[in-house]
Amino acid sequence: MPDQATLQKLKEKYGTVLKLTSDDQIITAYCKKPTFTTFLNYQNKYKDNPHEAILFLFQECVLDEENYDDEFMLSAGNSIVAMIKNDSEFSIDATPQKDEFKKSAALIRYAFHVDPYQLAMDEFYKLLEEALWLQKHNEKRMENTFMTAFAQTFSN
Repeated sequence: MPDQATLQKLKEKYGTVLKLTSDDQIITAYCKKPTFTTFLNYQNKYKDNPHEAILFLFQECVLDEENYDDEFMLSAGNSIVAMIKNDSEFSIDATPQKDEFKKSAALIRYAFHVDPYQLAMDEFYKLLEEALWLQKHNEKRMENTFMTAFAQTFSN
C-alpha cells in the first residue's frame, strides 16, 4: 500500500485515484480513471471477449505492478465501468448517444482546444456537458440575432 506522499503524487499526476478493495478487505489496488482512448479500446475488445476486455481495462488503469487474481481484476474492472457510467450521466441534454463518441470528442476539441482522447472519463463528460451548454447558448444567441434582424428588416 502506498504511503500518503506517494498517493499525493499519484493524485497530482492522474487527478482522481481510485482505491478498489476486495470484499474481504485483503486486496487493495489503486487505479486511475481510464482515458477516453482506453475506454474506446475497452469497448472494441468487449465486442469480441467481455472477460478479456474487463481485464484489459483494469490492467490499463492499475497504478502498481502487483499480480492480482482474475476474480479481483474482473470485480475491480466492473467497478471502473460502473464509475464510467456514473460519469456519463449529465443533466443538460444527452444528445450524443453512446455510439456518437467521436461527435462528442469533436465538440470538446472544438470548444476547449484539448485532446479529448487523453482525458479521464469524468473530465471528458464534464467538458462534454459544458460544450453542449455552450452550443445551446450560441444557438439561442444566433436565434435572437436573426429575430432582431428580421424585425428590423420587415418593420421598415
